[in-house]
Amino acid sequence: MQDGAERAWREEFERLGEMQVYDNVRQGAIYNDETKRQAAFRWLGEVAAARRAREARSYNYVQWTFYAAVAAGIVGVIGIIVTLMR
Repeated sequence: MQDGAERAWREEFERLGEMQVYDNVRQGAIYNDETKRQAAFRWLGEVAAARRAREARSYNYVQWTFYAAVAAGIVGVIGIIVTLMR
């Protein structure tokens, strides 16, 4: 029974969204049942971990793109210098 209830709660949390669930937990508005409240905390933790991982991947992508652009600029400048020296 508990697994089915938690699955239903997770679906409800997905429908509501992270901010709404967080507000509801913080205010104690909806989650009077301690089991559901703990499930909301676990779900919020999982969502936050997924967000942090996604942000880290995005940061790494932006960082490598920047390095590639700087390298291309350096190669371009070297190419212009070599051309002007001939």
